[in-house]
Amino acid sequence: MVGMFPRVKASGVGHSWFKEMFCAGNDSRSLNVVMTELQPTLDMMTSPVDPKTWRGKTVPASFPIQVDELAQTVTVAAGITQRVLLDYLAEYKYWKQPSGWTLPAFSWFLDQTIGGAAATASHGSSMKWGSLSSQLVSLKMVLANGTLAEFSPRKNPHLFNAVGASVGRLGVVTELTFRIVPQQAVQRTLKEMSFDDFVNQLQETQADYVAAKQAGDVDGMKRALFQVHETQAFWALPGASVQRVDYEHLDKEPSSVMLNIMPGAEPLVKSMSGPEDDIFAQQEKKAVAANARMPVNPRFWSNLYVSQLRPKLVSGTFESRKSYLSMSESETAVTSTFAPYRQHEVAIPMSRAASCLEEVGKEVYGPAKLWEGARTPFLLRFITAEDLYLSPAHGEPAMYINFEDYVSLSTGKPNEQFEQIARLFRERCGARWHWGKEGWTRHAKCFDGAKEYPKWCHFGCAVQELDPSGKFASEWDGWRFNATRGSAVVPFASCCSPQGFSAECQCASRGSCK
Repeated sequence: MVGMFPRVKASGVGHSWFKEMFCAGNDSRSLNVVMTELQPTLDMMTSPVDPKTWRGKTVPASFPIQVDELAQTVTVAAGITQRVLLDYLAEYKYWKQPSGWTLPAFSWFLDQTIGGAAATASHGSSMKWGSLSSQLVSLKMVLANGTLAEFSPRKNPHLFNAVGASVGRLGVVTELTFRIVPQQAVQRTLKEMSFDDFVNQLQETQADYVAAKQAGDVDGMKRALFQVHETQAFWALPGASVQRVDYEHLDKEPSSVMLNIMPGAEPLVKSMSGPEDDIFAQQEKKAVAANARMPVNPRFWSNLYVSQLRPKLVSGTFESRKSYLSMSESETAVTSTFAPYRQHEVAIPMSRAASCLEEVGKEVYGPAKLWEGARTPFLLRFITAEDLYLSPAHGEPAMYINFEDYVSLSTGKPNEQFEQIARLFRERCGARWHWGKEGWTRHAKCFDGAKEYPKWCHFGCAVQELDPSGKFASEWDGWRFNATRGSAVVPFASCCSPQGFSAECQCASRGSCK
């Protein structure tokens, strides 16, 4: 299928709001490959298999989840959702690990495909393990020339840093291998506090981190970041309250914080031809209907969501899969049908995370009453720095803020107060936009990768090597790579090598933008 069409993108379950990025096009030359429809994946998604089925048997090679307990890895087909994978691992307790297994850190939203989640550097909250992309050991991808290649960080760190969070720009990811860890008892603690108190706590973390960074004190940086390692917080704007959740377990200690988590090297498996698969007809569903009650009374909606959220945050000790927070299937069903909404997410460097929150908070609770644009709590999480070229946490640990607009799609009018909060994060805090979320068309129209991402042109060189014809470019117009040598503009490809973008060249801006 990749070979048959000039424009191709992989699709999952439609969890991304940035449609221009994930649509190949809307004509006969364009194809979106729906990864959930490959037969072994479809079978597992519709009728999940309990791991005990394999007691005394060999797991079929075609089965889309393969656990290697000795290597502590799991290999999974790209179309399997995080939820199905995590539930399968939790029950994989009949051989060497009686407590079962889990991914070291996983998302709040679990119903994306694992391929899509890794492609967009989706994440939980971890200063040790980073995003799902950073937990990868290797992945397989169908390239523009129709071959199946395997990438891993050890043999070719340059290409792995590109494909590990490629947002579909370099090929169709078919299979991923992740690290796994044994489940363990994890103590969860909920603390309810005011927004100001939370900001003060975060100011201390930021100050400690910045001071240690300026002093070149690696251990001090780790100790500072440990203060928010695995922390998740829910900011209810109308009530100016925060529910902060922290975790404790036996192997949690400051030394386990990783300032830059990518491992150092493992072999690239040779390319091979991939199998052909059937094409399934897709059916369109009606859009979620507007909810006339959503535009009014923000305090009511905020209090409702907080009251529903609080029981699942309750303090206690549980196994990893249940202790770390994620959205349940029933919650997903309700939020995906109750009212239409747009989900945004930004990543803000830890060196200014608290300062950003303080400044935004002044506007939120100022004369403009920006809090009136919020309905659900804003979700805050923390991620270590990543080498992956397109990770929003590339180069420095980051605070991620996930926030949702439940008003505009039910009124047909812009939610101006909400949009102003988004502008503040973007313009005053220097936030990077999450690749799978809403907001790009309004807040990043003139995205300039050379200005926002230090290794943007390294990713461009991976594009030159793996997809020079632009087969996986999508409808988005931001894939622009320019270079100069000295003061002269040069062909971009002339600055690329097997190790990435040449130090003899300069990564140049995209130029003017309307």
